[in-house]
Amino acid sequence: MAFTDAETSIFDNDPIELYQFKRNGTSFRYTSSDEDVTFQANTYTAASLKRGRIEATPDLGKNNLKIKTSRRLPFASQFLTSSPTDVIELTITRIHDSDADPAITWIGRVINVSFADNETEITAAPLSSSLKRPGLRRPYQLDCPHVLYESATCRVVQSLQAVTGNISAVSGNLITAPEFIISINALYDANHFVGGIVEFTTASLTDRRFITDHDNATGQLTLNLPYADLVIGSVVVAYPGCDRLVGTCNGKFANLVNHGGFPFIPTKNPMDGTSVF
Repeated sequence: MAFTDAETSIFDNDPIELYQFKRNGTSFRYTSSDEDVTFQANTYTAASLKRGRIEATPDLGKNNLKIKTSRRLPFASQFLTSSPTDVIELTITRIHDSDADPAITWIGRVINVSFADNETEITAAPLSSSLKRPGLRRPYQLDCPHVLYESATCRVVQSLQAVTGNISAVSGNLITAPEFIISINALYDANHFVGGIVEFTTASLTDRRFITDHDNATGQLTLNLPYADLVIGSVVVAYPGCDRLVGTCNGKFANLVNHGGFPFIPTKNPMDGTSVF
């Protein structure tokens, strides 16, 4: 039976919605049905899900979808300490018990999860909201505008810069590993990892944190947010940062040929009223 026939039928209209949250290859699948549903060889777990109306207006910012569910939902528990750093895709599929053809009714991405008492509210933006983002611009500036480790512009190979650390101390957003001590690795420069990231993988999910400070002597890194499950003995992978200056690009990464800045911009402004010569 065609989906539209079942959707408009008086007797065969028995809709079930399937919610798939996909994060970096790992999927969390739930259904609004009162029992688990198997669809296309995947099991969707029955959960208390209540969503708002799906709207389509010229104002993309008003088309966000609100979903209310239990605080104990495994997907929502990822947000209890801090938000995941990966983009989380959401696909809602509508099916009928009458074996009608399925229909994808909504595609977007999760932008916020909030908690109140025992309830969780998930806010998702439609796929069309990406269209309002400004395009990339390359300004005339001293420092490099490229994204570090981006393959098409920066071209520094991220995997070759990886340093595996065995955590010896954890305190909030401070982590320490002997592999991050500058005296152990002569290739480290001062504040080698500042501006870089740390990756920690648990339960097949990888979370990333931004490195704001690096103590060269002790191997201590300061992260922008703490890890909830990180303990002594955990293994992390750190990648050095870059201040986008031409000297760093050349000396730290040997990547001068791909530096995107303009290091020879005149420092004297001819428009400020002072003599150029």
